[in-house]
Amino acid sequence: MASCLLAFVVIARCADAGFHQPSLAAVREANDDNLEDLHNEDDDDDLMSFVGTGVELHKAPSISVAKPNLDSPNSVLGEPERDDDWEFQFSQGVRESETMLACDETSVGSWVRDVGRSASVVPQKMLLAEDFFLEAFNTMPEGKRKEKQAEQALQIYNHAKWLAERNYATAAEWRYQESARIAKQCRRSTLASHALARLGYFLTQWRRYDEAHAVLKESMKLNTKKNPLGPYLFGVLDRQRAGSDVARLRAAEELILNSAEQPSEDLENQRRQHIVDITYWRNAELEPARCFETSSTTHVLICFACTFGRVVQEVFL
Repeated sequence: MASCLLAFVVIARCADAGFHQPSLAAVREANDDNLEDLHNEDDDDDLMSFVGTGVELHKAPSISVAKPNLDSPNSVLGEPERDDDWEFQFSQGVRESETMLACDETSVGSWVRDVGRSASVVPQKMLLAEDFFLEAFNTMPEGKRKEKQAEQALQIYNHAKWLAERNYATAAEWRYQESARIAKQCRRSTLASHALARLGYFLTQWRRYDEAHAVLKESMKLNTKKNPLGPYLFGVLDRQRAGSDVARLRAAEELILNSAEQPSEDLENQRRQHIVDITYWRNAELEPARCFETSSTTHVLICFACTFGRVVQEVFL
C-alpha cells in the first residue's frame, strides 16, 4: 500500500504542508524576541529564545527618499567630532538603533537609500546606527571586537526583522545575511542560525522557495539544538519538494515529528497539525481500517482509493 499511498497522497500532503500567514495584529500583541545578554557568552549560549516569528505581508506605503548626509554620523546629531572615542560611537549606534526600532513607519522619520548595502531604502536612523557601528570598529581595540560584534549582529538582526515585518524584502534580506555573517565571525553560531532561519521563513512567505530551502539548510548546519524554527521549516519545505522520493519524504517528516515547540503560536499550531496529518497517513498505511481516523472527507476518500488500488494489484499481479 505504500506506493499507492505515496501516489495518491502527494497533493494532500503538499496542501497540509502549506504556510499560513498569521494576522499582524496577533503577532504584534505577542512578546518580542527575548534575547540573553551576549556580552560574555559564546556559541550555543548566545540566545535564550525567539518568539513572534509570523507576520502578515502588506504593500509598503509610498515614501519620499531623502538624500542622506552620512559623511559624519556625529555631525548629523550635532555632536562634536570624537573620532578616537569608539565607545561613544558604538553607544550612539545602539541608541539610534533602539530609537528606530521603537517607531513605526509613520513615526520613524526620513528614509534614505543604503548605497553599498542592499541598495534599497531604509529609515535614516537605521542607516545612521549602522554607520556608527562601522566607525566604532575603525578604532576599537582588538580585545573588544568579539564582544561588540555580537551586539552589532543582534542590532542588525533586529533591523532586518523590523524591515521584513513591513515587507521591505531587499533591505531585510541583506541585513539577515549580514547579521549571520557577523555572528559567525564572533562565534555566535546560535544567533547566526536564528538569523538564517528567520530569513528562510520570510523567503518562504515571499514565495522564493529555492532560496528559502538553501538558507534553511545552512541554518541547520550552524545549529539545530537551539534552533527550533530552522529544522521545522526545512522539514515542511522538503516534504513539499520530495515528490516520489520516499526516503526524502520520510526524512522530511522525521524533522517535523522531532521538531521542538515553535516560537510563535501560529507556527506551533501548524506544527501540531502537520504531526497529526503525518501520523494519520502512516497509521492508515499500516492499517486501512484507520482511514476513518480523520475529520477530512478528502483524506478518507484518498485512503480508500489507495486500499482499492492495492486490492486490484494483488488480484491482477
